[in-house]
Amino acid sequence: MSSHAASVKQTYRFDQSFEWNYVNGPQFSGAYPSVPVTPMKSFFGLPVRSRFGVPSSILSNSRWVETYARLGFDILTFKTVRSVARACGSAPNWMFLDRNGLEDRLYTGDQTMVVGDAPASTQGATMAGSFGMPSVLPQMWEPDLERACRSIGEGQVLIGSVVGSAGPDVSDDAFVADFADLTRRVCAAGVPIVEANLSCPNVGKAEGQLYLDIERSRTIARAVKEASGGRPVLLKVGLMEEPERLLAFMRAVNGYADGLVLINAPSRRIVAPDGSAAFPPGRERAGVTGTAIKPIALGAVRAAQKIIERERMALQIVGVGGLTFAGDALEFIEAGACAAQSATGAMFNPMLAIEVKTATPAV
Repeated sequence: MSSHAASVKQTYRFDQSFEWNYVNGPQFSGAYPSVPVTPMKSFFGLPVRSRFGVPSSILSNSRWVETYARLGFDILTFKTVRSVARACGSAPNWMFLDRNGLEDRLYTGDQTMVVGDAPASTQGATMAGSFGMPSVLPQMWEPDLERACRSIGEGQVLIGSVVGSAGPDVSDDAFVADFADLTRRVCAAGVPIVEANLSCPNVGKAEGQLYLDIERSRTIARAVKEASGGRPVLLKVGLMEEPERLLAFMRAVNGYADGLVLINAPSRRIVAPDGSAAFPPGRERAGVTGTAIKPIALGAVRAAQKIIERERMALQIVGVGGLTFAGDALEFIEAGACAAQSATGAMFNPMLAIEVKTATPAV
């Protein structure tokens, strides 16, 4: 690592709003460090320097994408975009969770999670995030996505993530058509891979739990594939604990989707120490991110990979969830993932890709 490397600190300011971070972030200063040169690999047929990057989360505009690309994250996903503007939930949007008994509550079903103080070291932290899926207007994100595509280097890939916008006056057909139209727009901006985001842990059921509606997921996957111009199509999904549901979902989308991105942050009810809701009204549930969800995410990758092998499916898995330390990416690859991505870990430690490449150049 370069002796001129910036000090390692989180790139997202918790004390500021999402909009402030969109305009002013990421918080990174100083000279960029030297990134180890690693052997070229393949990601859905595209050459990449590593099978590690950032999922649809913190990379809200081209400035964020360029920063993380220059820091050695090679598989980057532009934050999910819409055909309409959608505001982010008001701050606070991110809270630390109390470590006392956290895993027991997290791993034993839909239990309440309690917020706590910031830990001494944030690298191993677990958090609750409540943003929804905000988006600026297409007139803003389309040219910015083009800039983001131009900002990445050799051996790097930018994924365009899309979500249809539901509403009381939006028919099922129009909802699916929205996904297809967005797919054409992000492809026109230059992305080589499209992600349909079927899971957000803190928006309405119509958008945030699409992956639980197997037939609608199939319809969306087919529409996105038809609109993609032959590009690989990924589906971002949440945890499916019932093996039968996971199997049914994968059978339904196999042949339309090329890969699954799993898992999105598990949705849990988040409370303050006194038992009151931690986030504002209407946002009682939030997504749990960070170190503690890694066992859940690894289990999901292994379960999906077993199905792929048994059923001989033409699907690949991108592992997401709890990747915080340098060795975590290799664990996901060994579990069967074709690549791994980190959001919370990468936000706390922007040097994580360099650490991964130094420790495991084969990733």
